[in-house]
Amino acid sequence: MITYSRLCTIVLALGSVGWGQDPDWPGFRGPTRDGIAAHARPPLEWGDQTNVRFRTPLPGPGSSSPIIVGDRVYVTCYSGYGAHLEDGGDRAELKHHIVCVNRKDGSILWDRVIPGPLKRDARQMVLNEHGFASPTPECDGERIYVYFGRAGVVAVDLDGEVLWRTDMGVPTPDAPSATNSVERNGRRISLRWGSAATPVLFEDLVIINASEESNSIRALNRMTGALVWKRESADLEGCAISPIITGAGDAAVCVMVLAGQIWGLDPRTGEQVWSVSTESRTGMCPTPVADAERVYTFGGTGDGVAVRFARDLAGAEGEALDRVAWRGPNVGVPSPVLHGGRLFSVDSRGMGKCFKASDGNVLFSERLEGRTGGIYASPVLADGRLYVVSRKKGTFVYSADGKFALLARNQLSDDSQFNGSPALSGDELYLRSDKHLYCIREG
Repeated sequence: MITYSRLCTIVLALGSVGWGQDPDWPGFRGPTRDGIAAHARPPLEWGDQTNVRFRTPLPGPGSSSPIIVGDRVYVTCYSGYGAHLEDGGDRAELKHHIVCVNRKDGSILWDRVIPGPLKRDARQMVLNEHGFASPTPECDGERIYVYFGRAGVVAVDLDGEVLWRTDMGVPTPDAPSATNSVERNGRRISLRWGSAATPVLFEDLVIINASEESNSIRALNRMTGALVWKRESADLEGCAISPIITGAGDAAVCVMVLAGQIWGLDPRTGEQVWSVSTESRTGMCPTPVADAERVYTFGGTGDGVAVRFARDLAGAEGEALDRVAWRGPNVGVPSPVLHGGRLFSVDSRGMGKCFKASDGNVLFSERLEGRTGGIYASPVLADGRLYVVSRKKGTFVYSADGKFALLARNQLSDDSQFNGSPALSGDELYLRSDKHLYCIREG
């Protein structure tokens, strides 16, 4: 008998799931983790009565992004405790949800509840800003890996059965101690803002930035959840960046950005291959993007840094190359899009930037047209357009030619926040708010 999980694995291996030409959207920022849906053709415009295929109520809020696997959408939420409840709820009643939704009609196929009681009240910033379901799940075709912060990492099959669960530990006694705060305008500000980094898959490993729990990066065995390696640093304090894998085979490098450093790690062992010093401090959020030669890193208070990620830096003629290609513009909370030799970014205040990937030269830096308000979601690129989801003022669609011309503004009568980045496949775009999952499709 072929199970649903096995069937999806076979379909994934064929490279198509029957919705247009795009593959699944199996994790944060899609199949290539860069926010680009190469073959997607989502609608330009939509509203409550136009191009909304379904609107599914969710069991609770969350800032994670939906993922698409075959004919299903998976999204995480939380309930029982948080600012969305009139009385705030009870931390002992905190529950995490993995919700499976049918792509055809929006019906909920299953809702797996993972208990997650807290030992003490969460900080108000965590409650107000993003809550307890911020990391986006990652799927390998057979299993879904979900990071729930202090509730640990959970692996479930595509039918919601829990395969394993493990916590992310605490800092070891002999590890460098973090300050837990920074000074800003004469005040001490905590950097413990809650877990947000997304799992990364490499060969038989699940790699997690567990900065919030243990100031560490940890690699777990995909089949068992057993710890394979970990690397600790106090400079991971307040770092919400997801690591990325650059290169392939024996040349693969796991790149991680933290305060004052960029690490290039061997993804199989966690050993440091190279490192780069930076001026970046505090609030490291955007996940890097990469091309065939460089990884583009951002976040915190310093500059953006373009780094050559290869282990061997000998050039075509054998000359030594500098690890740092350029230092230049930074970006805010959302992760950038790299397309056509240009980096496109928006920040949490609605500023748009476009700069050349070759040298960091700024081509555009202005407030985006349309008064976007706050933005936490990362932009996605499809059909020559940038889709920018604001927290409360709708989704803005801009030209991806470096000029950010406003093409459409799309609003839904949802009285909550939109913090998750969109997921795309074929002619469908999926949005999640604190209350609903939406499927946007023409007709």
